[in-house]
Amino acid sequence: MELYVMNSKERLIAALHGEEIDHIPFSPFLAYVWEYFPREIQEAGKLAFHHAVGADPLWRGGPCPAAETVPPEVEYKTIEEGNCSVTVIDTPVGSLRKTRTRSEAGGTDFLVEHPLKSEEDYKVQMWIEEHTVLKPNSEKIEEHFRGDGREGLSLGMLIPRGKSAYQFMVEHLAGTEELIYAVMDFPDTVLALREIMVDKDREAVRIALESKFEYFTTWEDSSTQNYSPAQYDDYIGSEISEWCSMLESRGKRYIQHACGHVAALLEPMKENGVFAVESLSPPPTGNISVRDARAIARNDMGIIGGIEPTEFLNLSEKELGTYAESVIDEAKGGPFVLANSDSCPPGVTVEKFRLVSEVARTCG
Repeated sequence: MELYVMNSKERLIAALHGEEIDHIPFSPFLAYVWEYFPREIQEAGKLAFHHAVGADPLWRGGPCPAAETVPPEVEYKTIEEGNCSVTVIDTPVGSLRKTRTRSEAGGTDFLVEHPLKSEEDYKVQMWIEEHTVLKPNSEKIEEHFRGDGREGLSLGMLIPRGKSAYQFMVEHLAGTEELIYAVMDFPDTVLALREIMVDKDREAVRIALESKFEYFTTWEDSSTQNYSPAQYDDYIGSEISEWCSMLESRGKRYIQHACGHVAALLEPMKENGVFAVESLSPPPTGNISVRDARAIARNDMGIIGGIEPTEFLNLSEKELGTYAESVIDEAKGGPFVLANSDSCPPGVTVEKFRLVSEVARTCG
């Protein structure tokens, strides 16, 4: 008897739940590479690209159900200084300053000066968090589902900040090293800010529960390059566990973006109730093979990813086909969606996406 041919949404949901599928789904991650594709591909849109290469659309980070409104008293002033962009944030209780610099080679920008540098800065951020208002964002969600989201599986962005409170502090507010010093120097203030942020996140999750999304994600960027496993448990896993419980109470699921070194974090993630990890990568981008990740996740947690970004770029098409087959083989034994892990280096050709899609349809 011939197996029922699924559409992309059916295939992705079944694959993530470890149910029978007609073939392995391939859901490419197009960050960074998209802007380097020929103009005609960009103009046709991402859904048309998925159709052209035979892939299954997994829309990571759809519109957040909670829209964030910063206090009207907050004023942002941005000044361009050469290759740097300096932003001054003025509030009634003080000012913050942050600086970003552009990497032309990487096609991205990054913080070189975080805004929280003193205890007073943390108190300014507290005021911003306390006075920020969240409201339902229904119009943007409906627009998404009328557009690309009409096909495939959409993962709504669970909270407006896009990351757990502590992860956001690490990446966007203080930086890893300075945050550790701050916790030692004025712990009550740091932890008070975190708790205010966590409470704001809870409010966002409650709004998300009423949305039409069934699956959610954040740009968590989980990695022990940013913090220790103990810090993850204390400051991040504890918050994410609460999200998972809230979502599961309504039959919804949380998928964690885990694009870095997560070998020591997969077991805690599973214990926290994370439904699947997304952008899991072997070395050198990550630090665990798909086979070892499956041994930890077993049949209890899904894996999305497996294709290491530099391999995707550097392997020949013939080598890439063999490599993709080996990734699929290593992932056996539990829920799995094949993808290039995290972002995609500029230079990966459309033909390579088409090749991996063919491997997914015919392998395993």
